[in-house]
Amino acid sequence: MYYLLVMSAGIGVFRANGNPNTIDHLTAEAFRSYRFPWPPIEEQVRIASFLDEKTARIDGLIEKKRALLERLAEKRQALITRAVTKGLNPDAPLKPSGIDWLGGIPAHWELKRFRFAARLVSGSTPTTTVSEYWDGDIPWISPKDVKADELFSSVDHVTEYAISDYGLKLHEENNAVIVIRGMILARKVPVAIARGRYTINQDMKVIRSKGEVTPEFFQMYLSSIESFLFTLVAEAGHGTKALRTDVLSDVPVLLPPIEEQRSLTTTLTRNRKDTDAAMERIRDPIESLKEYRSALITAAVTGQIAELR
Repeated sequence: MYYLLVMSAGIGVFRANGNPNTIDHLTAEAFRSYRFPWPPIEEQVRIASFLDEKTARIDGLIEKKRALLERLAEKRQALITRAVTKGLNPDAPLKPSGIDWLGGIPAHWELKRFRFAARLVSGSTPTTTVSEYWDGDIPWISPKDVKADELFSSVDHVTEYAISDYGLKLHEENNAVIVIRGMILARKVPVAIARGRYTINQDMKVIRSKGEVTPEFFQMYLSSIESFLFTLVAEAGHGTKALRTDVLSDVPVLLPPIEEQRSLTTTLTRNRKDTDAAMERIRDPIESLKEYRSALITAAVTGQIAELR
């Protein structure tokens, strides 16, 4: 029965129903109306035993590949964290940072509070009832867009008219952007580099460097201290999570010399892309294994495997 239902759900046999006031669901009455092929009980047992063995092997392979993905992601982040807090030279002399969770830092690096290294620029949402503001060519970045290290576009776009008439702040240079409000902050603190022309909504902040920090270093540094930033997230109205501007402005920021920042982030970006490519090569077989698993179940429960007849 289990494999039959798995196959049926996978090929879209079941259809949920609902009305405007309820969530779509599959009712018991509707389920009872479905008809399924029932082979003799002995054949059902053979099919189930066959699939138990085969799917267990496939699931084991998938789990091994997923574990490898996790290790690569951890290694990727560990390298970034080590580089942006200690530098790339393991023999560089260190000095105390005075901050427990940072420990020693390279002796030639500076340490400043966030407010002295950058300023935070707010965003807003144009009136949604004015259609002329929307569906233009300018990315309007919101938390749902911050799913990658670099952003070149967004789900929603605004028009030039929204910039001029509503007064949206248009950015035309690369900057780090950070999510400062939303339930995503219950799980992570997304930071990315926004490139090109763009604007942001009110749940984001653009991090405008005062000249001593590159946007790329800001993005990597803030991502690397995410566990610390988590401790600063508070609960705003209606249970929404928020990272207050005054709290963020007090976060310590490491400042390697600007040329070292560029060299460091170039090296890390190259490594990050190599790791991401390796992870993608692992994800592809996972999807293939999942597809094979589904096809195997379908073939077995529909009598297409001769040895099970």
